[in-house]
Amino acid sequence: MDFDDSDTDLAFRREAGAWLDEALRDVPDQEELTQEQREHWSRVWQDRLCAGDWAGLSWPAEHGGRGLDSLAQAIFNEEAAVRGAPYPLNGVGMMLAGPTIIAHGTREQQARHLPGILRGDEYWCQGFSEPGSGSDLASLRTAATKVDGGWLVNGSKIWTSNAHNASKCLLLARTDAAAPKHQGISYLLAPMDRFTVRSLVMINGDTEFNEMFLDDVFVPDEDVLGGVGNGWKVALTTLAFERGSMALNLWVWARQAVDRVIDVAVERGVAGDSAFLDAVGQLQCDAEAVRIGSMRMLGETQAGGVPGPETSALKSLWAGVVQTANRLAVQLDDGGGVLLDGAGAAARMRRYLRARAHTIEGGTEEVQKSILAERVLHLPRSR
Repeated sequence: MDFDDSDTDLAFRREAGAWLDEALRDVPDQEELTQEQREHWSRVWQDRLCAGDWAGLSWPAEHGGRGLDSLAQAIFNEEAAVRGAPYPLNGVGMMLAGPTIIAHGTREQQARHLPGILRGDEYWCQGFSEPGSGSDLASLRTAATKVDGGWLVNGSKIWTSNAHNASKCLLLARTDAAAPKHQGISYLLAPMDRFTVRSLVMINGDTEFNEMFLDDVFVPDEDVLGGVGNGWKVALTTLAFERGSMALNLWVWARQAVDRVIDVAVERGVAGDSAFLDAVGQLQCDAEAVRIGSMRMLGETQAGGVPGPETSALKSLWAGVVQTANRLAVQLDDGGGVLLDGAGAAARMRRYLRARAHTIEGGTEEVQKSILAERVLHLPRSR
């Protein structure tokens, strides 16, 4: 496998880097901001991406995009992550909603939704997970009942990122309770004006996640994406786009976490300690494995394949690197992080607390291991 950029990819990387350097000139370090301030800059950054024609890199030109491949989008995301750019407030719209609507939507649906995403007028969230369902997406219980002209949806969703800022939702609902669980699901493009959204306070004090309650929310027939009962197939498309768009981000975030703990060790004068060197050496090896795994996953996508269950190993490894690096950084603080003394100590504690969610969100660590055991190692099911 060739890990080097082609001439075309290198030219694009330089173009993206030059634009990012200029566009980020006045953007503050996101690590030092409150959640409210980070959301402000995420919105500013979204506007700049849209105005600069960077919001739909891999979208076909006929839909207002630049018609580049998924590797170009991954390269741009990587360069943005390296520079500490804010996460765009409409990341779900650009990277998940838009591509899924392009893949499965009617011309009318595409014309109605895609321009608003590229202009930054329509902000989206992803209504997949539910209370009590764990990471078993097909066990969802939110129900859509057929009425004249559309569907009435009742149920609840949880762990919905950015729902408090969204106007539209990629919503999975059960439209046929009698069908096998993977076949009775439909994928709805739901307006959020009738949703009840409540923020969930995380252990670090942030409220980026939300729970949503749907009481007789009406979704018209023209906003069923991919046909009634075909929601599972459409949802898999969304998840594939999610994996591809994040491919190179993961290793950058892992590398940044390792670099930060090294900086703390230098600051504290313990960078030469043998125990620290052993720990950080293992972290560096694991971060490099995340990089290689990310490129492998991206290569599969480029070749027309769909990333398989091996991606669970990549997600698990990445989460472990980030959690361990953040824990080590806090332990290196005077008082083991308890006193929160010194420059950046509070930010290190916030990152440490936030990292605890990495082995829960996007599929729990237990689920990832079960996927690897059953679908890679072909071990018998334990449940």
